[in-house]
Amino acid sequence: MRKKKYKKEKSVLFSTDGKGNWWRREWVEQCDQDVFFYGRCQGVKGHKGVHWCYQPCGSLAWDDNENDPTEKGAAGSIPPGHKSYTTPEKMVKKYWLEHYTDTKVTDPKEIARLEADKMKPGESITRPVNLEEYNVAGRKKRSSKKST
Repeated sequence: MRKKKYKKEKSVLFSTDGKGNWWRREWVEQCDQDVFFYGRCQGVKGHKGVHWCYQPCGSLAWDDNENDPTEKGAAGSIPPGHKSYTTPEKMVKKYWLEHYTDTKVTDPKEIARLEADKMKPGESITRPVNLEEYNVAGRKKRSSKKST
């Protein structure tokens, strides 16, 4: 039996238009199993079928799922071009980041917390870029002038 080594944490992203409107995106939990020795499973927690992830070379790595055993405890890797290979385009519907819920934030206390940048574990914020603040922070605009 594989040991679970991943921390259980929500993945929540708050977005704003910079005009007081906020939205919350919460993803389902990612499967916390390792795939053979290739990396973390990319499915949703509790999924059926094998645990899976894609390797940097493009091969599909897989490992039998103890909760839904179909491969008699086996694990392996299937390279692109093999007759059993499944493309990432076909697996995207099983990819954990494709499963989320979006809601508009309307609670004034929650909006005040977000405006004050007070995040809880597993939360992040994305905001529109203010170029004036960006430049003041020490970053310089690219110049179109040629050096001599």
